Amino acid sequence: MRVVLAAAAVTLTAAFAAQAGAAAPGPQCGGTLWKQMTLVDTKGINWNPKTTTIGDIAKLTAPSRITAARTTAFQKQVWKMDDVVIERYRMASNGELVFQLYDIPTNTYMNAYVPSTSCMTANATIHKALVKARNGFMNHCAAPTKDWQILGAHAAIYGVGFWNPTTTTLGALKSGAELRPLVGLTITQGCGKF
Repeated sequence: MRVVLAAAAVTLTAAFAAQAGAAAPGPQCGGTLWKQMTLVDTKGINWNPKTTTIGDIAKLTAPSRITAARTTAFQKQVWKMDDVVIERYRMASNGELVFQLYDIPTNTYMNAYVPSTSCMTANATIHKALVKARNGFMNHCAAPTKDWQILGAHAAIYGVGFWNPTTTTLGALKSGAELRPLVGLTITQGCGKF
């Protein structure tokens, strides 16, 4: 009996030690496209917002090759959506806020993101805009969890065009077009606003 208890204690101790040393799930800051996703790379971006809709962005064709450099007009523009529905949201394992957006007239979904504050660019002006966009959501709506939360709030958003090579995320456009990161977000209806 003592041998069994001793073996169980050793097994549990090893399991807890392994768990304690394990890193948080998911990638943290970094990766091939990270400079675009966090606006460390701002070369060539037109900061004068151009109004668009999810329906218009859904018509765009992704480049044949997605690289670490901004190569398309979509990636070099800050886009503005005056009234978009945030259908649902969650917190990614790396701290990013993930939004599934919905366009009522075209019945189309797409994704938008705000990076974790610990992964944002050091550029003071851009960092301030990213934090303000993040707080534009966090200060008004329920705290995000790792699971998708239904919302249905309306917002005005500003974001830089981004081509995501992964299109399997819930709400992703077939082309991979996203607004990533958002540099402005104002809840206009929902989350306590009427």
